[in-house]
Amino acid sequence: MTQATITSYTLLDFISEGDMDLFFSFIEDHMDEHAARLRENGMTKFYVSRVFNKGDKYTIGNWLEYEDQEAFAACDKIWQQFLADTSDKFNFVSKVVPYRGIVQYDFS
Repeated sequence: MTQATITSYTLLDFISEGDMDLFFSFIEDHMDEHAARLRENGMTKFYVSRVFNKGDKYTIGNWLEYEDQEAFAACDKIWQQFLADTSDKFNFVSKVVPYRGIVQYDFS
């Protein structure tokens, strides 16, 4: 397993502002406890941001970082279970596009 920092960036495009607001409500209701489990398993950063440079589209970006490949694999299992457990609470429609990467340079 690699010891490189692993990143995950997911874009969610919503068909309406109302659907995006439902997503924010879902985040507020469910993410604190879920994020705590992820942190316990090696997640180091978790951002949910509104993308503002896409004109009149409703796009959210989720940025996550994991200590290493092992942490990513452990957290991926947690994500799969979370999504299965909460799928009946998704009251919004979105197109989801995930990107995964290994940090090559960190200038922070």
